[in-house]
Amino acid sequence: MKVYALCGPSGTGKSYRALSIAYKNNIDYIIDDGILIHKNCIVTGISAKNASTKMEAVKRAIFENPDHRRNMIQVIKDNDVRSILIIGTSWKMIHKIANRLELPDIYKKINMEDIATKEEMDEAKKSRMEKGIHIIPLPTFEVKKHFSGLFTNPIKLLFKDKNSEIKEFEKTIIRPTFSYMGKYYISQKAIRQIVSYEMTKFEDVCQVGTIDIKHNKSGIKIDIKVKLEIVGMLRKCEDIQSKIMNILETTTLLSVKSINIHIVDIC
Repeated sequence: MKVYALCGPSGTGKSYRALSIAYKNNIDYIIDDGILIHKNCIVTGISAKNASTKMEAVKRAIFENPDHRRNMIQVIKDNDVRSILIIGTSWKMIHKIANRLELPDIYKKINMEDIATKEEMDEAKKSRMEKGIHIIPLPTFEVKKHFSGLFTNPIKLLFKDKNSEIKEFEKTIIRPTFSYMGKYYISQKAIRQIVSYEMTKFEDVCQVGTIDIKHNKSGIKIDIKVKLEIVGMLRKCEDIQSKIMNILETTTLLSVKSINIHIVDIC
């Protein structure tokens, strides 16, 4: 196994550049903040960016928890990983991760100062300080399965492969739960008002009953009781789910895990 490492101070854009480094060096797997990434998917791990405190985030990033550590070691062995990139804020941190995960000596070391200008790193730090945002080298649809926090628009990257074919990759911007800017919270009353208003736009909905909202670390779940016209009920429910989810994620930036439509009566 070849172990690559990318080192740079916090907030300088390491995760932003991780995909391009992996692509150029034919690296199959990335370890970033406690998770193992392969081909735009989270294979395993517990993300530091999903931690509730900064201290917990640090512990997750360096695999302090024995169960977290053992699981990662086993998954790396099971997947017969041939090349891997470790991202860290210091060489001490990177070596600690490598040792804890029982990885070979580092094959190639990459410093942020060698691949990014001071201006680029300063701009990345400014975004971190002013907005509390972090980059995750995964597409948004994958990130929303595993992360809580405030999502913004994805970033698309284009690379040419050896055959000059264009390959597209996506990264996601997130403000984690532990952000020093404070927790992002929208009351259930506000969410319920948004849902109630949007439901009035569906002509086939005769009546809206209770709207139950459940919050958890990964997002929100919504149950809506409705009275519908009998014709094409399934298609109508799917339309309601899609439109309500889209409007909530657009207007509130919350991660909506599910919207369940309960038909309590027909009209």
